[in-house]
Amino acid sequence: MTEKEMMAEIVAKVGPSEARQLVMASYNSEIVANRLGRLEDQNKAMATAKDRTSLIRLALERVHEVVMLMP
Repeated sequence: MTEKEMMAEIVAKVGPSEARQLVMASYNSEIVANRLGRLEDQNKAMATAKDRTSLIRLALERVHEVVMLMP
């Protein structure tokens, strides 16, 4: 499933404003988790670093997974 498809399904469930807030909160959490992981293990920092696109995808996947549980 593409990022656009996931976002469309999230918007359909919770509305555009709430969807943006949920995805941005999840994206911020992904950034923090990625940075902390890199700080904890400086030797493997480059190997564990994720680019912006993969962080957005991870955030969308997390939000999509939870929102799809809603009736």
